[in-house]
Amino acid sequence: MSKMWTIAYFTFKEIFKSKVLINVFFVGLGLMLVTYVATEFTYGVPEKVALDFGIGMLSLSSLAISLFLGVTLLSKEIDSRTVYMVISRPVPRYAFIIGKIFGLLGVQLVNVILLGGMTILVVNILGGNLSPLIFWCVGFIFLESILLLLVVLLVSLFANNILTTLFSIIILILGHAVKETQNINFVKRNPFFEYLLEFYHYFLPAFYKLNIKDFLIYKNNLNSDYLFLNLSYGLLYSLFLGILIILIFNRKNLD
Repeated sequence: MSKMWTIAYFTFKEIFKSKVLINVFFVGLGLMLVTYVATEFTYGVPEKVALDFGIGMLSLSSLAISLFLGVTLLSKEIDSRTVYMVISRPVPRYAFIIGKIFGLLGVQLVNVILLGGMTILVVNILGGNLSPLIFWCVGFIFLESILLLLVVLLVSLFANNILTTLFSIIILILGHAVKETQNINFVKRNPFFEYLLEFYHYFLPAFYKLNIKDFLIYKNNLNSDYLFLNLSYGLLYSLFLGILIILIFNRKNLD
């Protein structure tokens, strides 16, 4: 455990030195400025504009960190042969991979706290209603970024950086669009596409389950059973991917 946390600490420190979090901070300041300007042109619902901007930027930044930093999380260590030095200590492979994941998740957590906190602050200043759903939404964005990171890491064990980025983006887009696509008349009239989407729906991550932004902005309420069910889905799917990544990485030839 100590080796795993050491790896996580140095991974977090390395990413921190790359000034990712400083950029996130300035994104947050820019977000507050843009939100203020936008609210000057709206009447009656400035808090909804602030909430829409804030949650949108939080989601984009979290997914971008998982995608673009996750792509090189393992490949950089393998290409620079750093991984050989670490696992020869000896450090178990599972401790190495879990430590790397936790290190990047630490960066994600800081990102969520910074941008999520700024969003909540702006909404509160504008007199918006801070319902518990906003905290659920921020938590789901963090969980979605974890799920995407694990997808990226899994694909990166089989493909190069370019293909990993491409496949991960496709999986992310499909994961958000699959539910609405199933309701299209063309799909309903073609059993093959319907079965194909149903297969995807059961075996690949359904990211749309973690997207409750519209409920937060336009309805401001959501059934607690729905929230806990989707929370369980995200956690269990992340656990499944994490175990799968560890098993494959343990057997992977690093030469």
